[in-house]
Amino acid sequence: MRFLKLIVPFGIAISLAGAAAAQTVGIGSSGPGSITYSISSTVAKIITEQVGAQARVQPRGGNSVVVPAVNAGEVDFGVANTNEMGEALSGTGAYEGQKLANLRVVTVLMPTPVAVFVKKDSPIKSIKDLKGKRVPGAWTTMKIVHNLMSGMLANAGVSWNDVKVVPVPNVLRNADDFIQGRLDVFFFALGTGKVLEANTAVGGIRALPIDPSAEAMARFREHAPHIYPHTVRPSDDYPGVVEPTIVPTFDLLFLTHARAPEEFIYKVTRALHDGKATMLASFKTLGAGFSPEQMAKKLRDGEYHPGAIKFYREKGLWPPKQ
Repeated sequence: MRFLKLIVPFGIAISLAGAAAAQTVGIGSSGPGSITYSISSTVAKIITEQVGAQARVQPRGGNSVVVPAVNAGEVDFGVANTNEMGEALSGTGAYEGQKLANLRVVTVLMPTPVAVFVKKDSPIKSIKDLKGKRVPGAWTTMKIVHNLMSGMLANAGVSWNDVKVVPVPNVLRNADDFIQGRLDVFFFALGTGKVLEANTAVGGIRALPIDPSAEAMARFREHAPHIYPHTVRPSDDYPGVVEPTIVPTFDLLFLTHARAPEEFIYKVTRALHDGKATMLASFKTLGAGFSPEQMAKKLRDGEYHPGAIKFYREKGLWPPKQ
């Protein structure tokens, strides 16, 4: 349901007047197994338990669909990365010609490392080795991933013309195609259920590193300006990381609509601030990455919702110091 609707007898939806307990809100995401679905499910649990609204995850195929839906008020919340936020607001890249000016940030959720993975015993040792290999492309419902993949290839001095492009709509399909042997490599966020599934299905996977040099990162940022290199280390939480590996990383944001009620967003922000234990129990990757002290970072693009700002002022987190 859309924001500020109440479920009442006879199925009639009316505007919120005060009985917040019956409020139902939707959180847009990609499908099960994706990082946005896992995050959205955890946030929905926190909102339901701590705010008193019924929060439901609404899978919509990919962020190329979810982010415009949040902007239009068709879904109440969504998860997007900082690169997507910049493109959505400017109407460029994955959101060419749209200019989604109604988006507002509730919080910075976590830094998100991503990678391209190959089979553990693959002769492919670097992204440069992808020349002539079957690589996922097109990304029809997750256009931002096309930009990230373009950046990763450029980082290694490789172009789309150097690889065999296999069209996929989203990250879930690209992982499935890899598992089924139709791809030599797949893209995904680290620490997600789908990565664990792929790791188990093919007998082990390995993340490929990027080049952290200034020149190589400049080539990457021509496609994804907000990206930064980060070293991840082997961990049970990161299947596919078999040695210290430098991977591209960006921040994930929790978004809402500009007209979302200030008091409700204040309560949601407070619940998230106090929700780290639930995050750790429900989705460890989010719990480990979420920092209550870094919920309000300086934004290169966009602005925070007034309800979130109200909470951050109370906590001494406003104005942002980072």
